[in-house]
Amino acid sequence: MLLFSLFSLIAFWAYISNSSVASASALRSRSNSTRLSKIESMYAWEGFVYDIEMIQDFTEMKSRGARVVITFEFCGTGADVQYYDVLDIITAAGEVGLDIIPLAWTLPIHAVGQTFGPNDTFLIQSVPRIEAVTQAVINNPGPVLAIAIDPRITLYQGDEPLFDNDAGSPAALASYILAVRQNLTLAGLDIPLSISDLAFGWQSAGNITPVADAVDFFMVNNFPYFAFDATTGGNESTSFTDFMTDIDYFESIADGRPILVTQTGWPTNEDEFAPNSPAVVASVPSSEGNWDLLDGHCEDYFKTKNMGWMWRSWKDDIDGWGVKYLNGTDKWPWVARTSC
Repeated sequence: MLLFSLFSLIAFWAYISNSSVASASALRSRSNSTRLSKIESMYAWEGFVYDIEMIQDFTEMKSRGARVVITFEFCGTGADVQYYDVLDIITAAGEVGLDIIPLAWTLPIHAVGQTFGPNDTFLIQSVPRIEAVTQAVINNPGPVLAIAIDPRITLYQGDEPLFDNDAGSPAALASYILAVRQNLTLAGLDIPLSISDLAFGWQSAGNITPVADAVDFFMVNNFPYFAFDATTGGNESTSFTDFMTDIDYFESIADGRPILVTQTGWPTNEDEFAPNSPAVVASVPSSEGNWDLLDGHCEDYFKTKNMGWMWRSWKDDIDGWGVKYLNGTDKWPWVARTSC
């Protein structure tokens, strides 16, 4: 049982809403753990966002050079602590030597094609998921690098917590981040917390100060594929320029805190998400080109900024976005450097 219950979270939100920014800063230590120091020193390719299907995939990820995996359950509701405990997902990551960042799904609806009903509210649906992930980490913190109070882009339903305004306001979202930190502190843990969102999500959310003050580092969703000038994934003048533009924005709000690109990539087809540029090429060569473009900037960009990057998907659970087809076959002979 979490020491901060659902009702405690509501009370805590009321407190935070009437407190100064300094109160949030007091609950967040910017040098809070060896985990955060590890994030600060990371650069180059780190790993994948992963739709849980078979835990044995972790072994192959590790053998191919991955160091970090971001996980979320694909079919369930995410509201049961046993999702992580019974399936031994955190343990499995630790056993093969992967750091794991478990995500808490914050959009009230979850299933593919689901529509909002009267009980599909943040408090009723999303808060239990946040509590469940927090409790699972408290139960087995060893392999956990960080926690994301954040979902993924899912089939037919996009979701980033600021972009989609999941909690109702940035201040409300910040209150849940701080409540998770309080639970971890009470359990004697100092695990870094963040959200994973687009630059546009932050830029369009209004007063983002409470969230910016609440997170320990910045998990970035960076997709040049959606830029209005996008062409091919390997195009230096568009794809990497657009990538850097978003990073420049995050650096402007990070106040020296680490930045980790936790979602990037280029699809091999347009079936799941349509582009905004008519000149976009979504193909295996274009996806491979984007992978190689990122890897090619190891020395002059990622190393100089101490910034890692993670590919959007391991397999094509989100159609087109994996480095593997659903049958496990590589789309191209992918490899990336983990140091340079």
